[in-house]
Amino acid sequence: MTVLNIYHQPVTLLQKLIQFDTTNPPGNEAACILFIKQLLDDAGIETSLPARTPERPNLVARQRGQGNAPPLMLYGHVDVVTTANQNWQHRQRC
Repeated sequence: MTVLNIYHQPVTLLQKLIQFDTTNPPGNEAACILFIKQLLDDAGIETSLPARTPERPNLVARQRGQGNAPPLMLYGHVDVVTTANQNWQHRQRC
């Protein structure tokens, strides 16, 4: 699937993203980060991967503007916390 197709199919993109096991601890976000980096690279967006450890890289992406507006920064994370051994309950609403 090309990068342009996946951007037009958000359900497919979400399905691919939730297949990565980024449970923290230990983290192991590298595969997910590399997948997202490839999407951005294919779209022509400048990326870099600063990291303390190879298993937990950061992804920095920059889309340069024309300088007519203040910069905008978006921040997110891909690691998740397990719910194993937790007693969760939910109510179904009608």
